[in-house]
Amino acid sequence: MSKKIVLGLIILVSLVVAYNLIAQIMDATKSGERLSAAADEVNKLEVKNKALKEKLSQIQSPQFIEEEVRNKLGFTKKGETIVVIPEEKIKLVLGASSSAAAVRLPNWLGWLKVFFK
Repeated sequence: MSKKIVLGLIILVSLVVAYNLIAQIMDATKSGERLSAAADEVNKLEVKNKALKEKLSQIQSPQFIEEEVRNKLGFTKKGETIVVIPEEKIKLVLGASSSAAAVRLPNWLGWLKVFFK
């Protein structure tokens, strides 16, 4: 009877050790996956950081600054003249082109006029 108890205890201890070993293996696998995901995220952020640094160096260039000053603030160099077109003139010209597009005939009526006019 004592052999059965010892054998039962050995089996029980073996099962507990096996369960703990399998749990540790699963945790290690999950840790590896998390490490890979973190490495991918780091790579993406490094690429984004490089792009932002390039954009920063472009924005700090004298050509970009001059272009922004000219476009947004209306500055000019010596000898240049700024031409300002009134809003009414722009609307008048754009309104004429949009009204022509509004007069478009249906397709069947257009073909009818082509062949029977």
